[in-house]
Amino acid sequence: MRQLLDPSELQRRMELYVRDEESADLLPKRSYAVLREALLAGELERGRVPALIDTSERTARRVVSGLLEKRLLVSDSHKAPLRLAFPVDVVERWFPKLYPPS
Repeated sequence: MRQLLDPSELQRRMELYVRDEESADLLPKRSYAVLREALLAGELERGRVPALIDTSERTARRVVSGLLEKRLLVSDSHKAPLRLAFPVDVVERWFPKLYPPS
């Protein structure tokens, strides 16, 4: 359990997942930096995203929109801070062996 929740290991698994999803064009490029910041900071102000990923506001909105659509980020409103989410379809990748095989 300790290894599953270790922040550096979780980051590594998240990065591998994002790399695979970006390669398959299922997530926008630069998604990992946004997810990592949400993980480490607890929440992320939307206005910080362009500087965080060194892009225009338009590109940053596209990245955030893609992450919200995949339910990897959540927010209380379209202006509220972003928080990391753990949708059921990524649990096995981000937390392998968390649940026993059924």
